[in-house]
Amino acid sequence: MDNEGTLKKSIEGGKWIFLNTFFQKLISAVSFFVLARLLLPQDFGIVAIIFIVPGLIDLILSPDFSTAIVQNREDPYRYLNQLWTFNLYKSMLCAAVFFFGAPLIADFFQAQEAVNAIRLSSLIIIIPALANPAQIFFFKNIDFKKIFIRDILAAIAYSSVAITLAFFLKSFWALFAGNIAQMAIASATTYSLHHFRPKISLKLNNLLSLWGCAKWLYGQGLVNRVVPSLENGLVAKMTNAHQLGLFNRAKNLAVIPVSPFYNIIQRVTFPAYARLQDSYEKIKDGFIKSLYVIFFISVPTAILFFEASHNIILVLLGSNWLDMDIALKIFGLNLILNIFPLASAQILNAIGKSNTQFKLGLANLALLSSFMIIFIPLRGINGAAFAILLTTLCLSIVTMRKVMSVLKIKIKEIMAPMTMPLLSSIIVLFIGRILLKTFEPLGNFEFVGTVAFLGIIYMALILSFGIFIKRGPYDTIKLIFWEVFPRKQ
Repeated sequence: MDNEGTLKKSIEGGKWIFLNTFFQKLISAVSFFVLARLLLPQDFGIVAIIFIVPGLIDLILSPDFSTAIVQNREDPYRYLNQLWTFNLYKSMLCAAVFFFGAPLIADFFQAQEAVNAIRLSSLIIIIPALANPAQIFFFKNIDFKKIFIRDILAAIAYSSVAITLAFFLKSFWALFAGNIAQMAIASATTYSLHHFRPKISLKLNNLLSLWGCAKWLYGQGLVNRVVPSLENGLVAKMTNAHQLGLFNRAKNLAVIPVSPFYNIIQRVTFPAYARLQDSYEKIKDGFIKSLYVIFFISVPTAILFFEASHNIILVLLGSNWLDMDIALKIFGLNLILNIFPLASAQILNAIGKSNTQFKLGLANLALLSSFMIIFIPLRGINGAAFAILLTTLCLSIVTMRKVMSVLKIKIKEIMAPMTMPLLSSIIVLFIGRILLKTFEPLGNFEFVGTVAFLGIIYMALILSFGIFIKRGPYDTIKLIFWEVFPRKQ
């Protein structure tokens, strides 16, 4: 495929990335709030415990051969049967170990009521392994429409099954069944989207030849993906299922408003940075523009969560979740600190500094585990949230020093994108406090209306400042919009 054809496919793919991200987050948010009303924190905690170990087992024993095949220039078909066979046998072995070890796992996390669910969760390992290995062509051929179909059908399956069963069962089994349904639909859909049908192949020589490439991808992926399991595992072990449920919901709620934008920005900027890897000046310009967008979204969101977490929990989740109030405040602040590692990661990977990312990941694991072991016994889930905040702070400092050194960026250039969002947010906060004192107490409806009104004021202030400063997040938002939805010539 020539460069022009690749560009057209990339732009077309961008549309489906945007639609995939938007609808997945929308469906996820709706199910998030509905299920929180139907179930208790303990139910979410038990499911989180169930998913800790199988996820880790599968992760540890799963070299990233799929990504290595995508990057390889040889014909992918020569690897597919071997890839499918390897994944299937590996998953069956892990599932068997997990099935018979379920009582020990339940006892370790003090969740004896979940023994049967833990046994059944061996399906969590097997079902994804049954998927059509030819789905790697969706990525290799930039065919993100098929990824959209697969992911949206899976998300709908989860929401439909989980919410329906939650109405009747009122237990964690609803969440468990929803996750199984999601995986099953995702795997089944891959066969309707590609004609290839895998067969058992006992010869793995072709696959093993990719280990040289796969091992580094595996190492980086392992470090990045083990963090959530580590967080959940330590909270579950050092508290209980109820506290773990609160911790998980607080962490997930904090990122709901910003994650769609983060995902789109990451997917759009990485290929751009990769194409510009020999022009650090252009990468620097793109990096600063991305900061404008991220600060524009994250700063007001963080202040909103810190200032009104109590009201947010009551409106969205209900009174059963008020014990996560302080943790939600901390996770709100973490949104701002996490901006720098988030924005920098794509740059380091694009310019060939993936080894640096791997080292930062190892440092993240070491700091996080140490801080959580210290603070969880002192303050429970609030201590766990603070440990994450402290780890993010350390990682932010190191990451930004590295990026500033590579791209020759001054500190004032880094801070400039924060100026307008921070100043606008402070003004809005001042107005909001006046309104709260004037009309207190606010009901749920009045609170939502107040937040919407303050959001309009924030946007007006941002646009006003942008007129005078001649640079603002809207420029970058417009750039991304036209990348995703290009104008017809």
